[in-house]
Amino acid sequence: MPPIVKSGSPLTLNTIINAPATSANHILISPSTHHGLSPYILQTSSETNTEQSYHAVQMASRNYCFAHNTYYVVSWCPSSRKKIIFSTVALTSSLYCGWEYLQDKTNQLDTDKYKPLKLLKKEQISPDSYRLRISTKQQSKQFPVPSCLYIKDDTIQVMRPYTPVNADPYKDGFIDLVVKKYQDGSVSRTLSGFEPNDEVHVRGPMTEEYEYKENSLDEVGMIAGGTGIAPMYQIISKILENPNDKNTRIWLVYGNKTEQDILLRSELDQLQQKYGDRFKVQYIVEQGNNALPKGYITQSAIQSMMDKDIKRRKVFVCGPSKMMELVCGERARDYSQGQVTGLLSHLGLDSNEVWKFQ
Repeated sequence: MPPIVKSGSPLTLNTIINAPATSANHILISPSTHHGLSPYILQTSSETNTEQSYHAVQMASRNYCFAHNTYYVVSWCPSSRKKIIFSTVALTSSLYCGWEYLQDKTNQLDTDKYKPLKLLKKEQISPDSYRLRISTKQQSKQFPVPSCLYIKDDTIQVMRPYTPVNADPYKDGFIDLVVKKYQDGSVSRTLSGFEPNDEVHVRGPMTEEYEYKENSLDEVGMIAGGTGIAPMYQIISKILENPNDKNTRIWLVYGNKTEQDILLRSELDQLQQKYGDRFKVQYIVEQGNNALPKGYITQSAIQSMMDKDIKRRKVFVCGPSKMMELVCGERARDYSQGQVTGLLSHLGLDSNEVWKFQ
């Protein structure tokens, strides 16, 4: 193989055409180190060529025309170099772009790149929240729990994590997300505006440092606020629907502003009715004319749900910053779990018994 000019050093078409004929008769087309952003390289066996920008290859690179770290070799002769160069660039571009298109259309989740997946169904479940069902390819492996998916607003390249509320998207062949529309949230506004058959850019699943193992705990406690119910519901479904995990007991304290803001209430009530000996829920709302407890989550509300004699316990917490601060303290600045403070600290729980979702 001819010597390779260093990555990031484009050559002009002029330079290649006017290069003296040598015993080596190959041109190499190589991607630069920044795929899709920087100019790609036309390389020859001559190491004495002047290095300048090459517009045709630069445009091709912007359209993601070549594969990562792959070299394409084409034979040439001095009388037809220009024709061969352009033919090779066009052919390689077409082949790779076609391959990329097919890869993106596989409908399979990928932890390394965003995939456009089709929105199958959209259902409004509260005044400002929606349940979205997104298509994905069925897979034989288990979906990790807890885990989230990154959803991207493709217009402004902003990402936000969302937790599927169905226990196993791989088995189901779809992803169910609960999305609350925030006026200052670009991704939530975009997702809330999607309609069936629109494409949603998804990457994942992205796992937490903690992964639940069946029968590893005697009691799973949960304290959630607002959309913080999503990772809780994922774990609840995982445990209760697993026939091999029959002894784990679960309780949930779930706070919201009003009764209408309670997300997934019908699903939670159905699970409580079906698994009443293992799962119980307490709803708390800040305001409203109903029979539900009013105010904020309190130490007594949590204590009433806990079994004092349990040794293998983990309490999961997820919700708005103010709630996190009240209940257990937020994560540390380096995103580690940090110290347990607040209500759970007063109840004697330490960092081994508490898990804070971001």
